[in-house]
This record gives sequence, C-alpha cells and structure tokens, in this order.
Amino acid sequence: MKKFVSLLSFEMDRFLKFLIPTLLITAAVQLFVTVSEALSYNNELEKIIARGEMADQTPPFSLQNVTTIGLFELSFMLIVLVFIFYSFFTWYREWLGKNTFIYRLLMLPTNRTYLLLTKSLVFIIGGLVAFVFQFGLYFVELKLTEWLVTDGHYTLLNIHNVHPMYGMIQEILFPTSLVKFISIYSFAYAALTSLFAGILIERSYGLKGLILGALYFIGFFILYILLDNILYSASFTLRPSQKTMILLLYQFIIIGVGTLISSLLLKNRIKV
Repeated sequence: MKKFVSLLSFEMDRFLKFLIPTLLITAAVQLFVTVSEALSYNNELEKIIARGEMADQTPPFSLQNVTTIGLFELSFMLIVLVFIFYSFFTWYREWLGKNTFIYRLLMLPTNRTYLLLTKSLVFIIGGLVAFVFQFGLYFVELKLTEWLVTDGHYTLLNIHNVHPMYGMIQEILFPTSLVKFISIYSFAYAALTSLFAGILIERSYGLKGLILGALYFIGFFILYILLDNILYSASFTLRPSQKTMILLLYQFIIIGVGTLISSLLLKNRIKV
C-alpha cells in the first residue's frame, strides 16, 4: 500500500504541473470577461440615461450575460483539452521521454497494475479538483458582478442557474441528481480506460496494435451511441430510469474490461 501511495503521489505531482497553471489561466480569463462585461453593461446604462431614456426598460444584468460569452466558454474547453492531452502524454512520455522512463517504472518491485491504477486515479482526483475550483470560481464571479453592476439593475442567480438550463456545460457541471452525476463521470472514466487500453495495445503490438487500439477506443463510443439509440427508440417501453441504468451498466462493464486488458498487457505483454 505504501508503494501505491508513493506512486500515486509521484503521478499526481506531475499532473498538477499541468493542471494548476491551466486552472489559473481559466480563472484569469473568466474574471477578465466578468469584469469586462459588467463594466460594459454599466457604460451602456450610462449612455441610455444620458440620452434621457428610461433605464428601467433595460434588461437587468446577471451572470448569464457573462457565461454565454464565447471566450468564457472557451475557458472550459481549455481544461478539457488539458485532460485530453495529458491522457496521451502520461503514457507516451514514459516511452518517448529522456532515458525511456517506462523501463524504470516497470522494474519497480511492485505490482504493475498499480501503475495503471495511479494514472487513472490522478484523473479522478484532478477532475474533482477542477470541479471544486470552478464551483468556487462561480461564487467569486457572482459576488463580483453584484458589486460592479449599478444598483437596481442586477439579478442575483442561484449557483445552479449561472448557465442557461439548456446548455451542455450546465448539464456537466451541475447534474440534477446523483444518478446523473455518476452517469456523466462514469462515461468520462469509461472513455479514459478505453483510451488507456488502446494506448497499451499500440505499445504492445506496434503498427497492428495502433489499428486495433484505435478501433477499440472508437468502438466504445460507437457501441454507446448504438445502445443509446436503441434504448430511446419508440419501440421500447422502458422507463427513463431503466434506460439510464442500462447505459450505466454498459459503462461499468467497459471500465472493467478496459482495466483488465490494460492490466494483462502490462503484466504479460510489455517487457523491459
């Protein structure tokens, strides 16, 4: 257990070197947009008053005026892109980096499955860190806009309404139920384990493995889409909760299969 914790700490330190700067850049972008939009609203309000028009007819300002701005939404994509980039980088760095560090990792006197589990676990921890960071950032932005916008022209929103309810970001950041939360993040983890399995297949079998690994990874999404379409077709009479549970079961099976394949490849196929 001590070796597992040490390996996890090592992997987490490396990941945080990417994640922390990304979160700081995201915060800087979002705060810039927040301040810029609030001040821009105040300027427009002053112009309306200067023209002698009724300021009360101007729609009130809320954080949704900020969160729907393209630059603000791109800040979320930056976090997503870092997670996607690191999911490849965490493995290929070991082989392609200085002194092929993978050989030193595989020669450690510990279960090789620990290497897989720690690399997977840092994404779970990192995802929770990013989630909590963004959640806290929304509170800062709510208070900031409330402070900046002219009195009487600001609408204070609940934290769950800072994005339009129909937005995809709203669904991801603020699931309406525990089942929804598990569904979203288990899907992401299933995709991650499929990618890890695909990478290790490529590392194990070369060019042939590249094709097989890519097909394995893409197959996860194709099967999910097919299953989703079948379950939600008009010919089925399953309740929405039953359909959700079936999709969850599929995701958990994929996580189990991907973990098993990766573990077997690390133990039996990839040699030092």
